[in-house]
Amino acid sequence: MKFSLMTFGQNKQTIQNDKEFNSVFSKVDSGLFSGTVNGVLFLNDGDREIILDFQGSKAYLTLEKDADEVYDVSTKIYHGKTTSGKSSIEYKTYAHANYLVINIATENYQVGIIDGACDEIINGIEYFYKSEKNTEYLILKVKKELLLTNYYSLPKNKNNDPNKIDNIKKKEKLIKLLPNSTIVYAIKRIN
Repeated sequence: MKFSLMTFGQNKQTIQNDKEFNSVFSKVDSGLFSGTVNGVLFLNDGDREIILDFQGSKAYLTLEKDADEVYDVSTKIYHGKTTSGKSSIEYKTYAHANYLVINIATENYQVGIIDGACDEIINGIEYFYKSEKNTEYLILKVKKELLLTNYYSLPKNKNNDPNKIDNIKKKEKLIKLLPNSTIVYAIKRIN
């Protein structure tokens, strides 16, 4: 089975967002915070179903300072490994934008983009934050099927050679992230 995706724009899988991410880390400009990640991701690569489980695995939130503070004080990068440690998930936010990267067997698959406008969120992932005294929880729920591409991690064509563009497109792989996939990051509020 072959999936189809217009890589640039990812087939309208993002929508404009005008609300801020309601995290206790929103105004923190830098730091490294630890925690855990729990949940399960259901994927399909066209030939098989893949299940990635996260059961109290180590997670990190890295806040990378934006020296210019154009739209936000920092980029928030949530990273977690599967229970086996062989795969990982990275969820990134900046201003009003987000994107998701899933690593499977050294291959990175991405949906979403943080671009110059910084106001596009992934259409199909519901997110919300809950916090208690020492921990903030970020809950990500996949509400509809999403296509993720490895295009952004392929070697780039620096000379715009049409033959190289075709070769890159031939190497592009897509996977589906299926509904009901859920990830919960539990990040300690002290570093």
